[in-house]
Amino acid sequence: MKTWIIRIAIAIFCLTLLSAAGTYLFVRDAVVEMFGGHTELAKRAAPEDRTGRVLLTNVNILSEAGDAFLSGQSILLEDGKIIQIGPDLSATSGEDVLDGDGGYLIPGLIDSHVHLWKSRNDLLLFIANGVTAVREMHGTNLHLKWKDEIESGAIGPDLFVIAAQLATYNFAEGVWVDMTAERNVVRSDSDVRRTVSSLLAAGFDGFKASSFLSLPAYQAASRDTAELSTPFVGHIPIAAGLKDLWASNQSEIAHVEEFVKVLDREFGGYNSKNTEDFLNYVRERSADVAAKTRENDIVVTGTLALIDTFAAQITDLEPELKAVELEYVNPGIAEGQAMGWLPGTNRYSLPESYKTDDWKERYTRYWTAYAQAQDILYKAFLEAGVTVLAGTDANVPVMVPGFSLHDELLAMQQAGMSPAEALKSATSAPADFMGMTAGRIVEGYDANLVLLRENPLNDISASESIERVFANGRTFDRSQLDDLLQSVRTANAASRKQDIAQFR
Repeated sequence: MKTWIIRIAIAIFCLTLLSAAGTYLFVRDAVVEMFGGHTELAKRAAPEDRTGRVLLTNVNILSEAGDAFLSGQSILLEDGKIIQIGPDLSATSGEDVLDGDGGYLIPGLIDSHVHLWKSRNDLLLFIANGVTAVREMHGTNLHLKWKDEIESGAIGPDLFVIAAQLATYNFAEGVWVDMTAERNVVRSDSDVRRTVSSLLAAGFDGFKASSFLSLPAYQAASRDTAELSTPFVGHIPIAAGLKDLWASNQSEIAHVEEFVKVLDREFGGYNSKNTEDFLNYVRERSADVAAKTRENDIVVTGTLALIDTFAAQITDLEPELKAVELEYVNPGIAEGQAMGWLPGTNRYSLPESYKTDDWKERYTRYWTAYAQAQDILYKAFLEAGVTVLAGTDANVPVMVPGFSLHDELLAMQQAGMSPAEALKSATSAPADFMGMTAGRIVEGYDANLVLLRENPLNDISASESIERVFANGRTFDRSQLDDLLQSVRTANAASRKQDIAQFR
């Protein structure tokens, strides 16, 4: 009898393990699909071979200061580097000579806040839109692999990979979050030290504070990243206040809206009925917040265009989807439950039980005030001389990878930046912050460049008039850039489960 009891116990244990393993594998596969990992890979039509020496003639080159164009210039490139710049460069044997046709040459654009998730095709979208470097803000080992492949010759932007955010949860929550969201769960000083050290050794370029990081863990992460001289960026944790931020090693805030959230907590929580009182509070505090941000050398990333869509996404989604290049969005992401874009899955949609009485008016008033508070703080940052980076939160609805950076630059111009300042926010400013030899057209710098038909210093919307992109030793003309876009459209169409024709 005892033997049978032992056998039954062993059988139950084995079945439990098999069930747990099956559940884990099922959930992990679903997560991979929802973050775009099952979407067909685009067949890259652009040439894989890197170019040798290229002489680009007859161009206007953005000055090192970024505030004027030098006319009648030529530029010599070799193996992905800028070799020589001048008005009278002549070709020698073996050079590929390209006529710039009087276009405007700017440094390759940099998106300082993206989420590639598991969507490899997005690498092509960035190049096709003149974005030659991105900062991945939820980095995993998959992104480190892509980074190595790009450095070895694959098509894509340079990747600056911030490890997936540090967050604090209890044990049960932590298991689920680790399995579904791939966050780095930390609960103690020793957790933080071990996690930061191991991820730094793995090759990550920095660390991100989550909104859900406890104050002790935030302080430990600040201390450890300072000791290791590695960037600490991201959110302002809910458990932290501005005094904790000023005392930390955090060198960047990933959204202007993070300050809106802090001021909302200070205010005691605003609602649709007291929006003007809240906005007055933001106005009263904005100059001091901006001054302290500048005093502590903290950089702020915008994501203005995203926040400006919140009210509309919540109350009237369809026009927002029609306004963006939805066919380029990875269908696994757009259709999924994790970061969904479409009606029924959109991450900003409200439960039906919330849609009572004058709900559209109330939510419009609330989220419009949220965007206005962001605008007030943004203008205060500019006035105080805070460095602001262009970032989009790409792949969060409705920010289409690559395309959304041009929307962000326009939003920054509309919010008070000059075209030159907006261009700097996507070139030299992020390159300096990330320690890249890029972002300026200077001899010895990386030859990541974009040739435009129109002058972006007149209107930043000219950033979309792309004729040619130079990235990682390759040159892509307009037809090759169009081929990249078509290859992504085709792959997405083959993987799509929901028709999006109504949004075109």
